Amino acid sequence: MNRNSAGPHRQRGAALLVMMLGVILATATVLVVTVNVDALKARRQATSLDVLGQARDALLDYALVSPQLTPGGSHGLPCPDIDATGGFLEGEAHTTACGAAGETVIGRLPWRTLGLPALKDGSSECLWYVVSGSWKHADGATAAMINADTNGQLQLASVDTGALLVGAAAEDRPVAAIIAAMPPLDRQNRPATGAGMQCSDPRRISDYLEDDAASGSSNSALLGSPDVIDVLGLAAEANELHNDKVVLISRADVARRIHARPSFNTDMRDLGLAAAACIADYASKNPGGVTDRRMPWPAPVSLGDYRQDAQYDDTAGTLLAGRLADVVDDSSGLTANPVARVLSDCDSAAVPAWTTAMQVRWQHWKDHFFYAVAASFAPTAAVPSVCSDCLSVNGTGSYAAILMFGNRRLTGAGQVRNAPPLDADTRSLPSNYLETANAANVPGTGTLLDYASQAASASFNDLLFCIDDNLVVSEC
Repeated sequence: MNRNSAGPHRQRGAALLVMMLGVILATATVLVVTVNVDALKARRQATSLDVLGQARDALLDYALVSPQLTPGGSHGLPCPDIDATGGFLEGEAHTTACGAAGETVIGRLPWRTLGLPALKDGSSECLWYVVSGSWKHADGATAAMINADTNGQLQLASVDTGALLVGAAAEDRPVAAIIAAMPPLDRQNRPATGAGMQCSDPRRISDYLEDDAASGSSNSALLGSPDVIDVLGLAAEANELHNDKVVLISRADVARRIHARPSFNTDMRDLGLAAAACIADYASKNPGGVTDRRMPWPAPVSLGDYRQDAQYDDTAGTLLAGRLADVVDDSSGLTANPVARVLSDCDSAAVPAWTTAMQVRWQHWKDHFFYAVAASFAPTAAVPSVCSDCLSVNGTGSYAAILMFGNRRLTGAGQVRNAPPLDADTRSLPSNYLETANAANVPGTGTLLDYASQAASASFNDLLFCIDDNLVVSEC
Protein backbone atom coordinates (compact mmCIF):
# COMPACT_ATOMS: atom_id res chain seq x y z
CA MET A 1 0.00 0.00 0.00
CA ASN A 2 1.23 3.45 -0.93
CA ARG A 3 1.35 5.46 2.28
CA ASN A 4 1.39 8.73 0.37
CA SER A 5 -2.03 8.03 -1.19
CA ALA A 6 -3.81 8.62 2.19
CA GLY A 7 -2.56 12.18 2.54
CA PRO A 8 -5.15 14.03 0.38
CA HIS A 9 -7.99 12.10 2.00
CA ARG A 10 -6.78 13.01 5.45
CA GLN A 11 -6.53 16.69 4.43
CA ARG A 12 -10.02 16.72 2.97
CA GLY A 13 -11.39 15.09 6.13
CA ALA A 14 -9.66 17.62 8.33
CA ALA A 15 -11.04 20.49 6.25
CA LEU A 16 -14.53 19.06 6.46
CA LEU A 17 -14.18 18.71 10.21
CA VAL A 18 -13.08 22.34 10.51
CA MET A 19 -16.05 23.43 8.40
CA MET A 20 -18.46 21.44 10.57
CA LEU A 21 -16.95 22.89 13.72
CA GLY A 22 -17.38 26.36 12.22
CA VAL A 23 -21.03 25.73 11.45
CA ILE A 24 -21.61 24.37 14.96
CA LEU A 25 -19.89 27.37 16.53
CA ALA A 26 -21.83 29.79 14.35
CA THR A 27 -25.09 28.07 15.16
CA ALA A 28 -24.23 28.07 18.84
CA THR A 29 -23.40 31.77 18.67
CA VAL A 30 -26.72 32.52 16.99
CA LEU A 31 -28.52 30.46 19.61
CA VAL A 32 -26.71 32.24 22.44
CA VAL A 33 -27.47 35.65 20.94
CA THR A 34 -31.11 34.65 20.40
CA VAL A 35 -31.38 33.36 23.95
CA ASN A 36 -29.81 36.57 25.27
CA VAL A 37 -32.17 38.75 23.22
CA ASP A 38 -35.17 36.71 24.36
CA ALA A 39 -34.00 36.94 27.96
CA LEU A 40 -33.61 40.72 27.62
CA LYS A 41 -37.10 40.99 26.17
CA ALA A 42 -38.48 38.85 28.97
CA ARG A 43 -36.77 41.03 31.59
CA ARG A 44 -38.12 44.16 29.93
CA GLN A 45 -41.59 42.70 29.84
CA ALA A 46 -41.46 41.64 33.48
CA THR A 47 -40.11 45.02 34.62
CA SER A 48 -42.74 46.87 32.61
CA LEU A 49 -45.61 44.77 33.93
CA ASP A 50 -44.35 45.25 37.48
CA VAL A 51 -44.18 49.05 37.30
CA LEU A 52 -47.49 49.25 35.44
CA GLY A 53 -49.05 47.26 38.26
CA GLN A 54 -47.50 49.55 40.87
CA ALA A 55 -48.86 52.62 39.08
CA ARG A 56 -52.32 51.09 38.75
CA ASP A 57 -52.48 50.24 42.47
CA ALA A 58 -51.33 53.74 43.43
CA LEU A 59 -53.99 55.37 41.23
CA LEU A 60 -56.73 53.18 42.73
CA ASP A 61 -55.50 54.07 46.21
CA TYR A 62 -55.63 57.75 45.26
CA ALA A 63 -59.22 57.43 44.05
CA LEU A 64 -60.22 55.72 47.28
CA VAL A 65 -58.73 58.30 49.65
CA SER A 66 -59.16 61.46 47.56
CA PRO A 67 -62.36 62.56 49.42
CA GLN A 68 -60.20 62.76 52.52
CA LEU A 69 -57.71 64.95 50.67
CA THR A 70 -60.53 67.38 49.87
CA PRO A 71 -63.23 66.81 52.52
CA GLY A 72 -66.49 65.79 50.90
CA GLY A 73 -64.80 65.61 47.50
CA SER A 74 -65.12 62.94 44.86
CA HIS A 75 -63.34 59.66 44.26
CA GLY A 76 -61.64 61.13 41.20
CA LEU A 77 -58.20 60.49 39.70
CA PRO A 78 -55.27 62.90 39.42
CA CYS A 79 -54.33 64.80 36.30
CA PRO A 80 -51.12 63.76 34.52
CA ASP A 81 -47.85 65.66 34.47
CA ILE A 82 -48.80 67.16 31.12
CA ASP A 83 -45.82 69.30 30.07
CA ALA A 84 -42.69 71.04 31.29
CA THR A 85 -44.33 74.41 31.89
CA GLY A 86 -46.60 76.15 34.37
CA GLY A 87 -44.43 76.04 37.45
CA PHE A 88 -45.28 72.43 38.34
CA LEU A 89 -42.65 70.11 39.75
CA GLU A 90 -41.67 67.12 37.65
CA GLY A 91 -44.05 64.26 38.40
CA GLU A 92 -46.70 66.59 39.84
CA ALA A 93 -50.32 66.40 38.69
CA HIS A 94 -51.22 69.48 36.63
CA THR A 95 -54.42 70.01 38.61
CA THR A 96 -54.88 73.65 37.63
CA ALA A 97 -53.87 73.20 33.97
CA CYS A 98 -55.60 70.02 32.84
CA GLY A 99 -57.73 70.91 29.81
CA ALA A 100 -61.41 71.73 29.66
CA ALA A 101 -64.13 70.09 31.75
CA GLY A 102 -64.90 66.69 30.27
CA GLU A 103 -61.70 66.59 28.19
CA THR A 104 -59.56 63.46 28.45
CA VAL A 105 -55.87 64.26 28.89
CA ILE A 106 -52.52 62.49 28.57
CA GLY A 107 -49.10 63.06 30.07
CA ARG A 108 -46.56 61.45 32.31
CA LEU A 109 -47.72 59.48 35.33
CA PRO A 110 -47.85 62.00 38.22
CA TRP A 111 -45.51 59.90 40.35
CA ARG A 112 -44.71 62.69 42.80
CA THR A 113 -48.42 63.32 43.52
CA LEU A 114 -48.92 59.58 44.03
CA GLY A 115 -46.00 59.35 46.46
CA LEU A 116 -43.98 57.13 44.11
CA PRO A 117 -40.51 57.27 42.62
CA ALA A 118 -40.35 57.98 38.89
CA LEU A 119 -41.51 54.56 37.69
CA LYS A 120 -39.79 53.43 34.48
CA ASP A 121 -40.54 50.55 32.14
CA GLY A 122 -38.11 47.84 31.03
CA SER A 123 -36.49 50.20 28.54
CA SER A 124 -35.91 52.84 31.26
CA GLU A 125 -38.66 55.13 29.98
CA CYS A 126 -41.03 56.90 32.39
CA LEU A 127 -44.65 55.77 32.31
CA TRP A 128 -47.44 57.62 30.52
CA TYR A 129 -50.95 58.12 31.86
CA VAL A 130 -54.37 58.91 30.34
CA VAL A 131 -57.32 60.01 32.50
CA SER A 132 -60.94 60.37 31.35
CA GLY A 133 -62.35 63.88 31.50
CA SER A 134 -65.26 62.46 33.48
CA TRP A 135 -62.92 61.32 36.28
CA LYS A 136 -60.09 63.84 36.54
CA HIS A 137 -59.41 66.08 39.53
CA ALA A 138 -58.77 69.37 37.78
CA ASP A 139 -60.04 72.22 39.98
CA GLY A 140 -62.54 74.19 37.87
CA ALA A 141 -62.39 71.56 35.11
CA THR A 142 -63.40 68.75 37.46
CA ALA A 143 -66.67 67.09 36.50
CA ALA A 144 -69.62 68.37 38.52
CA MET A 145 -70.46 64.80 39.56
CA ILE A 146 -68.03 61.88 40.01
CA ASN A 147 -69.23 58.75 41.76
CA ALA A 148 -69.12 54.97 41.46
CA ASP A 149 -71.53 55.08 38.50
CA THR A 150 -69.56 57.57 36.39
CA ASN A 151 -68.52 55.93 33.12
CA GLY A 152 -65.13 56.40 31.54
CA GLN A 153 -64.34 57.95 28.17
CA LEU A 154 -61.82 55.41 26.85
CA GLN A 155 -61.90 52.32 24.68
CA LEU A 156 -59.15 49.89 23.69
CA ALA A 157 -58.84 48.52 20.17
CA SER A 158 -56.69 45.75 18.67
CA VAL A 159 -54.16 47.12 16.18
CA ASP A 160 -53.92 43.57 14.77
CA THR A 161 -57.59 43.12 13.86
CA GLY A 162 -59.19 46.53 14.45
CA ALA A 163 -61.68 44.91 16.83
CA LEU A 164 -62.73 46.70 19.98
CA LEU A 165 -61.18 44.87 22.93
CA VAL A 166 -62.56 46.86 25.87
CA GLY A 167 -65.32 49.42 26.23
CA ALA A 168 -68.05 48.33 23.82
CA ALA A 169 -70.61 48.67 26.64
CA ALA A 170 -70.80 52.13 28.17
CA GLU A 171 -70.28 50.90 31.72
CA ASP A 172 -67.17 48.97 30.62
CA ARG A 173 -65.30 51.96 29.20
CA PRO A 174 -62.04 52.44 31.13
CA VAL A 175 -61.66 55.55 33.26
CA ALA A 176 -57.86 55.66 32.94
CA ALA A 177 -54.90 53.94 31.28
CA ILE A 178 -51.21 53.62 32.12
CA ILE A 179 -48.88 53.07 29.16
CA ALA A 180 -45.29 51.82 28.96
CA ALA A 181 -43.59 53.16 25.83
CA MET A 182 -40.97 50.35 25.63
CA PRO A 183 -37.89 50.67 23.32
CA PRO A 184 -38.06 53.32 20.56
CA LEU A 185 -39.22 52.29 17.11
CA ASP A 186 -37.27 53.26 13.97
CA ARG A 187 -39.26 56.45 13.40
CA GLN A 188 -39.06 57.63 17.01
CA ASN A 189 -36.35 60.06 18.10
CA ARG A 190 -36.44 60.41 21.86
CA PRO A 191 -34.78 63.41 23.50
CA ALA A 192 -32.27 63.01 26.27
CA THR A 193 -33.36 63.53 29.86
CA GLY A 194 -32.46 67.02 31.08
CA ALA A 195 -30.07 67.66 33.91
CA GLY A 196 -31.66 67.01 37.29
CA MET A 197 -34.76 65.45 35.67
CA GLN A 198 -36.08 61.92 35.98
CA CYS A 199 -37.96 61.80 32.68
CA SER A 200 -37.49 63.33 29.22
CA ASP A 201 -39.73 66.02 27.70
CA PRO A 202 -43.38 64.91 28.07
CA ARG A 203 -44.55 67.07 25.15
CA ARG A 204 -43.03 64.83 22.46
CA ILE A 205 -45.59 62.07 22.91
CA SER A 206 -45.34 60.62 19.38
CA ASP A 207 -41.65 59.83 19.98
CA TYR A 208 -42.83 57.39 22.64
CA LEU A 209 -46.36 56.21 21.93
CA GLU A 210 -47.95 54.86 18.76
CA ASP A 211 -51.12 55.27 16.77
CA ASP A 212 -52.83 53.04 14.22
CA ALA A 213 -54.98 54.44 11.45
CA ALA A 214 -56.46 51.06 10.50
CA SER A 215 -58.03 50.51 13.93
CA GLY A 216 -58.75 54.21 14.46
CA SER A 217 -56.72 54.16 17.66
CA SER A 218 -54.10 56.58 18.92
CA ASN A 219 -52.01 56.48 22.07
CA SER A 220 -50.13 59.65 21.16
CA ALA A 221 -52.85 62.09 20.08
CA LEU A 222 -56.19 62.38 21.88
CA LEU A 223 -59.24 64.11 20.42
CA GLY A 224 -58.89 67.05 22.82
CA SER A 225 -62.63 67.78 23.12
CA PRO A 226 -65.05 67.50 26.07
CA ASP A 227 -67.41 64.54 26.35
CA VAL A 228 -65.95 62.36 23.59
CA ILE A 229 -64.56 58.83 23.54
CA ASP A 230 -60.85 58.31 22.83
CA VAL A 231 -59.71 54.96 21.45
CA LEU A 232 -56.33 53.59 22.54
CA GLY A 233 -54.52 50.79 20.73
CA LEU A 234 -52.77 47.57 21.74
CA ALA A 235 -50.90 44.94 19.73
CA ALA A 236 -51.20 41.32 20.83
CA GLU A 237 -47.44 40.97 20.32
CA ALA A 238 -45.01 43.88 20.20
CA ASN A 239 -43.87 44.59 16.62
CA GLU A 240 -41.84 47.11 14.66
CA LEU A 241 -44.89 49.39 14.28
CA HIS A 242 -46.52 49.18 17.71
CA ASN A 243 -44.97 48.12 21.01
CA ASP A 244 -46.86 50.12 23.67
CA LYS A 245 -47.98 48.18 26.72
CA VAL A 246 -51.33 49.34 28.17
CA VAL A 247 -52.91 48.67 31.56
CA LEU A 248 -56.45 49.90 32.22
CA ILE A 249 -58.50 51.06 35.20
CA SER A 250 -62.23 50.43 34.90
CA ARG A 251 -65.17 52.12 36.57
CA ALA A 252 -65.89 48.83 38.30
CA ASP A 253 -62.33 48.70 39.70
CA VAL A 254 -62.89 52.01 41.49
CA ALA A 255 -66.50 51.22 42.42
CA ARG A 256 -65.55 47.97 44.15
CA ARG A 257 -63.08 49.80 46.36
CA ILE A 258 -65.52 52.61 47.13
CA HIS A 259 -68.32 50.25 48.19
CA ALA A 260 -65.96 47.99 50.13
CA ARG A 261 -64.72 50.89 52.24
CA PRO A 262 -66.18 50.42 55.77
CA SER A 263 -67.11 54.09 56.03
CA PHE A 264 -69.09 54.23 52.78
CA ASN A 265 -72.51 53.34 54.20
CA THR A 266 -71.87 55.55 57.23
CA ASP A 267 -70.99 58.48 54.97
CA MET A 268 -74.12 58.00 52.88
CA ARG A 269 -76.31 57.63 55.99
CA ASP A 270 -74.87 60.85 57.39
CA LEU A 271 -75.51 62.57 54.07
CA GLY A 272 -79.09 61.28 53.89
CA LEU A 273 -79.93 62.34 57.43
CA ALA A 274 -78.40 65.79 56.91
CA ALA A 275 -80.23 66.30 53.60
CA ALA A 276 -83.54 65.22 55.20
CA ALA A 277 -82.90 67.69 58.04
CA CYS A 278 -82.46 70.46 55.44
CA ILE A 279 -85.84 69.55 53.93
CA ALA A 280 -87.46 69.66 57.39
CA ASP A 281 -85.78 72.99 58.08
CA TYR A 282 -87.18 74.35 54.82
CA ALA A 283 -90.70 73.45 56.02
CA SER A 284 -90.06 75.15 59.36
CA LYS A 285 -89.34 78.41 57.54
CA ASN A 286 -92.74 78.73 55.87
CA PRO A 287 -94.18 82.16 56.81
CA GLY A 288 -97.51 80.54 57.72
CA GLY A 289 -96.13 79.62 61.15
CA VAL A 290 -95.59 76.37 63.00
CA THR A 291 -98.75 74.80 61.63
CA ASP A 292 -97.59 75.34 58.03
CA ARG A 293 -95.23 72.43 57.43
CA ARG A 294 -95.52 72.16 53.66
CA MET A 295 -92.48 70.77 51.87
CA PRO A 296 -91.11 71.23 48.35
CA TRP A 297 -91.99 69.22 45.28
CA PRO A 298 -89.38 66.83 43.92
CA ALA A 299 -87.38 67.28 40.74
CA PRO A 300 -88.20 65.11 37.73
CA VAL A 301 -86.50 61.71 37.50
CA SER A 302 -85.38 62.40 33.93
CA LEU A 303 -82.92 65.28 33.62
CA GLY A 304 -81.11 66.83 30.68
CA ASP A 305 -77.75 66.68 32.46
CA TYR A 306 -77.53 64.70 35.69
CA ARG A 307 -74.17 66.29 36.53
CA GLN A 308 -75.39 69.87 36.99
CA ASP A 309 -76.84 71.04 40.33
CA ALA A 310 -79.23 73.47 38.65
CA GLN A 311 -80.98 70.58 36.87
CA TYR A 312 -82.31 69.33 40.21
CA ASP A 313 -85.19 71.79 40.04
CA ASP A 314 -88.67 71.17 41.44
CA THR A 315 -91.65 70.89 39.13
CA ALA A 316 -95.14 72.11 40.00
CA GLY A 317 -98.00 69.70 39.41
CA THR A 318 -99.00 66.20 40.33
CA LEU A 319 -95.46 64.81 40.69
CA LEU A 320 -95.02 63.80 44.34
CA ALA A 321 -92.00 61.50 43.97
CA GLY A 322 -88.87 62.03 41.96
CA ARG A 323 -85.32 63.17 42.49
CA LEU A 324 -84.43 65.38 45.45
CA ALA A 325 -84.69 68.98 44.28
CA ASP A 326 -82.21 71.64 45.30
CA VAL A 327 -83.80 74.53 43.37
CA VAL A 328 -87.34 74.97 44.73
CA ASP A 329 -88.62 78.10 43.00
CA ASP A 330 -92.00 76.55 42.09
CA SER A 331 -92.61 75.33 45.64
CA SER A 332 -91.52 78.59 47.25
CA GLY A 333 -93.75 80.50 44.86
CA LEU A 334 -96.76 78.85 46.50
CA THR A 335 -95.58 78.68 50.10
CA ALA A 336 -93.87 82.11 50.09
CA ASN A 337 -90.91 80.35 51.70
CA PRO A 338 -87.79 82.57 51.53
CA VAL A 339 -85.45 79.62 50.84
CA ALA A 340 -84.48 79.38 47.16
CA ARG A 341 -82.40 76.18 47.32
CA VAL A 342 -83.08 73.48 49.87
CA LEU A 343 -79.52 72.18 50.06
CA SER A 344 -77.27 74.91 48.69
CA ASP A 345 -78.98 77.44 51.03
CA CYS A 346 -79.50 75.04 53.95
CA ASP A 347 -79.23 76.87 57.29
CA SER A 348 -76.12 75.36 58.89
CA ALA A 349 -77.02 76.98 62.22
CA ALA A 350 -80.28 75.04 62.27
CA VAL A 351 -78.71 71.96 60.66
CA PRO A 352 -75.12 71.76 61.97
CA ALA A 353 -74.57 68.48 60.12
CA TRP A 354 -74.92 70.30 56.80
CA THR A 355 -71.30 71.40 56.40
CA THR A 356 -69.48 72.58 53.29
CA ALA A 357 -68.02 69.09 52.97
CA MET A 358 -71.54 67.61 53.13
CA GLN A 359 -72.68 69.95 50.36
CA VAL A 360 -69.80 68.80 48.14
CA ARG A 361 -70.56 65.16 48.92
CA TRP A 362 -74.17 65.68 47.87
CA GLN A 363 -73.06 67.27 44.60
CA HIS A 364 -71.16 64.11 43.68
CA TRP A 365 -73.92 61.67 44.72
CA LYS A 366 -77.01 63.73 43.96
CA ASP A 367 -78.29 61.44 41.21
CA HIS A 368 -78.67 58.68 43.82
CA PHE A 369 -81.21 60.58 45.97
CA PHE A 370 -84.95 60.24 45.42
CA TYR A 371 -87.62 62.06 47.38
CA ALA A 372 -91.33 61.56 47.99
CA VAL A 373 -93.64 64.09 49.64
CA ALA A 374 -97.09 63.19 50.99
CA ALA A 375 -100.03 64.90 49.32
CA SER A 376 -100.95 66.37 52.75
CA PHE A 377 -97.60 68.21 52.88
CA ALA A 378 -97.12 69.26 49.24
CA PRO A 379 -96.98 72.98 48.40
CA THR A 380 -100.63 72.88 47.30
CA ALA A 381 -101.86 71.18 50.51
CA ALA A 382 -104.16 72.86 53.01
CA VAL A 383 -102.84 74.66 56.10
CA PRO A 384 -102.64 73.76 58.95
CA SER A 385 -100.72 70.68 57.85
CA VAL A 386 -102.57 67.53 58.87
CA CYS A 387 -101.63 63.94 58.00
CA SER A 388 -104.71 62.87 56.07
CA ASP A 389 -102.78 61.41 53.12
CA CYS A 390 -99.31 60.53 54.39
CA LEU A 391 -96.66 57.96 53.56
CA SER A 392 -95.76 54.77 55.40
CA VAL A 393 -92.83 52.34 55.46
CA ASN A 394 -93.42 48.59 55.63
CA GLY A 395 -97.07 49.32 56.41
CA THR A 396 -96.46 51.49 59.47
CA GLY A 397 -95.90 55.16 60.34
CA SER A 398 -97.30 58.43 59.04
CA TYR A 399 -94.61 60.39 57.25
CA ALA A 400 -94.74 63.77 55.58
CA ALA A 401 -91.81 62.93 53.32
CA ILE A 402 -89.29 60.17 52.63
CA LEU A 403 -85.78 60.58 51.22
CA MET A 404 -84.26 57.51 49.54
CA PHE A 405 -80.67 56.73 48.61
CA GLY A 406 -80.26 54.34 45.69
CA ASN A 407 -77.17 52.45 46.75
CA ARG A 408 -74.68 50.54 44.57
CA ARG A 409 -75.88 48.95 41.33
CA LEU A 410 -77.47 45.54 41.80
CA THR A 411 -76.23 43.46 38.89
CA GLY A 412 -78.79 40.75 39.56
CA ALA A 413 -81.53 43.34 39.10
CA GLY A 414 -79.94 44.51 35.83
CA GLN A 415 -79.44 48.06 37.06
CA VAL A 416 -77.66 50.28 34.53
CA ARG A 417 -77.00 53.97 35.09
CA ASN A 418 -75.84 55.54 31.84
CA ALA A 419 -76.60 59.08 30.76
CA PRO A 420 -76.17 61.65 27.99
CA PRO A 421 -74.22 63.22 26.39
CA LEU A 422 -72.29 60.03 25.56
CA ASP A 423 -74.95 57.39 26.13
CA ALA A 424 -78.65 56.66 26.01
CA ASP A 425 -80.35 57.67 29.26
CA THR A 426 -81.04 54.82 31.65
CA ARG A 427 -80.85 57.00 34.77
CA SER A 428 -84.38 58.13 34.02
CA LEU A 429 -85.71 54.75 35.18
CA PRO A 430 -86.26 54.65 38.98
CA SER A 431 -85.81 50.87 38.90
CA ASN A 432 -82.15 51.39 37.95
CA TYR A 433 -81.65 52.91 41.42
CA LEU A 434 -84.48 51.78 43.68
CA GLU A 435 -86.04 48.42 44.46
CA THR A 436 -89.53 47.01 45.07
CA ALA A 437 -92.19 49.55 46.12
CA ASN A 438 -89.66 52.39 46.27
CA ALA A 439 -89.25 52.27 42.49
CA ALA A 440 -92.90 51.46 41.80
CA ASN A 441 -94.14 54.48 43.80
CA VAL A 442 -92.44 57.01 41.53
CA PRO A 443 -93.98 59.45 40.46
CA GLY A 444 -96.04 59.16 43.67
CA THR A 445 -99.44 59.93 42.24
CA GLY A 446 -101.36 57.41 44.38
CA THR A 447 -102.74 57.84 47.89
CA LEU A 448 -101.45 56.53 51.21
CA LEU A 449 -98.36 55.11 49.49
CA ASP A 450 -96.26 52.54 51.32
CA TYR A 451 -92.48 52.33 50.90
CA ALA A 452 -90.05 49.51 51.71
CA SER A 453 -87.06 49.25 54.04
CA GLN A 454 -85.15 46.05 54.70
CA ALA A 455 -81.69 44.66 55.30
CA ALA A 456 -79.25 44.96 52.42
CA SER A 457 -79.15 41.94 50.13
CA ALA A 458 -78.45 40.97 46.54
CA SER A 459 -81.92 42.24 45.60
CA PHE A 460 -82.32 45.29 47.88
CA ASN A 461 -80.00 47.97 49.23
CA ASP A 462 -81.98 51.25 49.42
CA LEU A 463 -81.46 53.51 52.44
CA LEU A 464 -84.53 55.43 53.64
CA PHE A 465 -84.78 58.59 55.74
CA CYS A 466 -88.17 59.69 57.04
CA ILE A 467 -89.58 63.08 58.03
CA ASP A 468 -92.68 62.75 60.19
CA ASP A 469 -95.58 65.18 60.44
CA ASN A 470 -93.78 67.06 63.24
CA LEU A 471 -90.62 67.47 61.09
CA VAL A 472 -88.64 64.90 63.10
CA VAL A 473 -86.01 63.14 60.95
CA SER A 474 -84.95 59.51 61.37
CA GLU A 475 -83.57 56.61 59.39
CA CYS A 476 -86.46 54.29 58.62
